[in-house]
Amino acid sequence: MPHPDPRHVLLLSMHTSPVDQPGSGDAGGLNVYVWHLARALAQAGWRVDMATLDRDPVHDAGVRATTVANGVRLLTVALTGAAQTPKSGLPGFAPQFGRALAAHYDREGDFPAVLHAHYWLSGVAALEAAAVEVTRGVDVPVVLTLHTSAAAKNLRAGPDESPEPREREDAERDAVARACRTIVNTPAEREQVVELYGARPERVVVIPPGVDTTVFHPGAARPVLGPSDRDSDLDADREATDPARPFTVLCAGRVQPLKGQQVLVRALGLLRREHPETPVRLVLAGVGAPEFLDRLHELAAEEGVTDAVQFLGSLPRPELAGLMGAVDAVAVPSSSETFGLVAVEAQACGTPVMATDVDGLRYAVRDGKTGWLVPGRDPAEWAKAMDRAASQPERWRAMSPAAQARAQELTWDDVAAAHARTYLACARPAPSA
Repeated sequence: MPHPDPRHVLLLSMHTSPVDQPGSGDAGGLNVYVWHLARALAQAGWRVDMATLDRDPVHDAGVRATTVANGVRLLTVALTGAAQTPKSGLPGFAPQFGRALAAHYDREGDFPAVLHAHYWLSGVAALEAAAVEVTRGVDVPVVLTLHTSAAAKNLRAGPDESPEPREREDAERDAVARACRTIVNTPAEREQVVELYGARPERVVVIPPGVDTTVFHPGAARPVLGPSDRDSDLDADREATDPARPFTVLCAGRVQPLKGQQVLVRALGLLRREHPETPVRLVLAGVGAPEFLDRLHELAAEEGVTDAVQFLGSLPRPELAGLMGAVDAVAVPSSSETFGLVAVEAQACGTPVMATDVDGLRYAVRDGKTGWLVPGRDPAEWAKAMDRAASQPERWRAMSPAAQARAQELTWDDVAAAHARTYLACARPAPSA
């Protein structure tokens, strides 16, 4: 069999398509990461394939290849019975997903030189595909990016978060042990992978994600939120000094306990009771499980802040960028984040960030310079942070230039170059003619 082209990579994102809109379904920072990495690699001369599970039940089993950008293909893998299966049932399909990809490339006669798995399900699939190729005489290395890990999430989980299953933690430990390299976002995540999974330090590579400053920048167009919001405070200049204007805080991303929207609603209730003179408004952008969304609406009513909480649903990224630039602050009250891409995107828009003092958020936000790190997820601490920012808006806004400068340090071109070096270090060089 011909040896793979050393600059041909497959990015596996089994459980969520890289082309899905972030904030909808299971789409989030991982989707942004894979999509921008793929495009930046292609622009650097790599042949890039992305692979995801087909969630449309009308398609017959098989692999469909679609060109989605110059040099980038999307392989959509349909497996019998998988489309109707919830995410919790997908582990049983991961090996089959890997074998389907191996069979597809064997038919094409052009297997990638490197498999880069994103998330643990993709790790299982990539290792299975690589094992199939070993039986055919080709050694294809696997590179792994977990994005989140079961061990770290369980370590940080709050009382309202369900623990990650042992199956996931065991699979992640196995994937870390077998991967040529594990790519992490920050030095703190590197320490976690070494400590919690026994990774060999020399095989763990730190590559922070990038930010698309062509979309996320201070001049991004503000979104049209709908007829009921045309005269809202989001349309007002955030530099205004009107003391009656609410200080507006945005939380963007999947709506789930891990992301902490419930913390902000409770904090807003505390703030209104203890500091009624400090008007604060909360905007929640994203979608999630209906039962959790219902609980947030109930919680807002219980806290007496229904009039101050706005639910926007998922927004296209240009509109999200405009919204980030229009609000006063972006909040990231997650219990665990390997990086916190939303925090960097907000800073790229010139908006300072409040974030939990945990994991990768400590790397994304420079405390006191581009925003504030909040100690833990106690609603009282978040109420204190919001009151402090809303009471001193000039001091808060003064961090805007540093926030924008921080984001500009992280480009996808640099991210792609670092990944390319990692891939080439793992891929077996082509034999001499």
